[in-house]
Amino acid sequence: MTTTHRAALALFLLALVIYNFPLAYDLLHKPFFTWAPGQDIASTTLLPVALLERGEFSLDEYRDFYYRNWRSPYFIAEVNGTLVSRSPVATAVLAVPFYGVPLGTGWLRRTGKAWLEFPWSAFFPGKFAAAFMTTLAVGMFFFCACRLTDARSSVALTLAFAFGTSVWSTGTTGLWTQAPSVLLQMIALWFLVRGRRLGANAVAPAAFFFSAATVARPTNAIAAALFTGYILIEYRAAFFKWIAWAIPPALFMLAYNAAYNGSPFVFGYQDGIAQYASLPQFEGILGLLISPSRGVLVYSPFLIFAFAGLWFARREKEKWLYGFSALVIAASVVMLAAFDWSGGWGYGARLLVDGLPYWMLLLIPAWTRMGNGARGAFWVMVAYAALFQSFGLWDYGNRWHWHWENYAFNVWDLSRSEPLFYLQQYIEMAQHYLRVYIFR
Repeated sequence: MTTTHRAALALFLLALVIYNFPLAYDLLHKPFFTWAPGQDIASTTLLPVALLERGEFSLDEYRDFYYRNWRSPYFIAEVNGTLVSRSPVATAVLAVPFYGVPLGTGWLRRTGKAWLEFPWSAFFPGKFAAAFMTTLAVGMFFFCACRLTDARSSVALTLAFAFGTSVWSTGTTGLWTQAPSVLLQMIALWFLVRGRRLGANAVAPAAFFFSAATVARPTNAIAAALFTGYILIEYRAAFFKWIAWAIPPALFMLAYNAAYNGSPFVFGYQDGIAQYASLPQFEGILGLLISPSRGVLVYSPFLIFAFAGLWFARREKEKWLYGFSALVIAASVVMLAAFDWSGGWGYGARLLVDGLPYWMLLLIPAWTRMGNGARGAFWVMVAYAALFQSFGLWDYGNRWHWHWENYAFNVWDLSRSEPLFYLQQYIEMAQHYLRVYIFR
């Protein structure tokens, strides 16, 4: 095993253990971390059970569960008399292997925990599946970085990616579409960066993973389209193979939509998209970047170095890769600013999680040119970011949203910002335990 492979294995195990700490704590000690963090994952979390037990995407069995626990379960829809998921189902398909043992051993139906009953128990293998997919994404970033810089720098940036960004606070908490989205895009980027050494034909499989990422989360169509342009510039000889590789995931999506949504061209959230669509708002662009409760540069301030990385990238051999990465970031921010950019109920910069692989790539040219002072500031920012990301593991922002009058939260209010709220909550808990167990 080479040094690079040992480093990759160590990073993988470190991330897997830390990502699954909340899950282990809840199951082995007592419930503390929220294991059903939001409505969006309620359909994708139970779909793997339906797929394994009945081989279908119908959620009819859970109709009573959904309507009993959610006043308005927008994550499901009735289509031709069948209850189906409005969330993209690719996440559930990828999670199926993680449900085999819990389902086959009977644990899902009989957990042995007095406080946990089916179908709530399904959120636990879902959480593990999400954590595992995110861990794989972290590993793929390390291998991508190793193609673009040295192994030591790759380890440093991988640690920042794993624990200083919302891939931790969002990607590991449940079967959100972000976990497979980031993983599939990281695999696609790995195929792209290896093309420099292996030739045009080696990059073509990346199209399969960009296409699959789009099936998992439709906003990834931006990255898929832009990197098709990248192929036309850098690897034109592979263009037709690129298109061929992109077809299978698209056919799956069309077939699923035809069978369960009533038409190949109808997908779950088209009504919501039409409802919230508008022209891009300047406030939305600023909010996604710097608002106290949603700004990606608030939760992961070290990403500010990506702007310097873009400047230095013009001197790199992979300048087109970095340039198109910057285009993906810019286009994604502008597109999201035209919708409900505050992200609804959730924690932190959830809507920009899909673009984090591109922010991280742009850090590489900057990192290689940083002096000791800049790297010291970078690590201070990473430590701060890791603290902020860890806050989201508790209840994924639910308590913060509850504390607003009529739940009308304001993501611009610095004094009542989400990170500050959770910092105060943890300080109060620490003071309580100190009084009870030390100063009693």
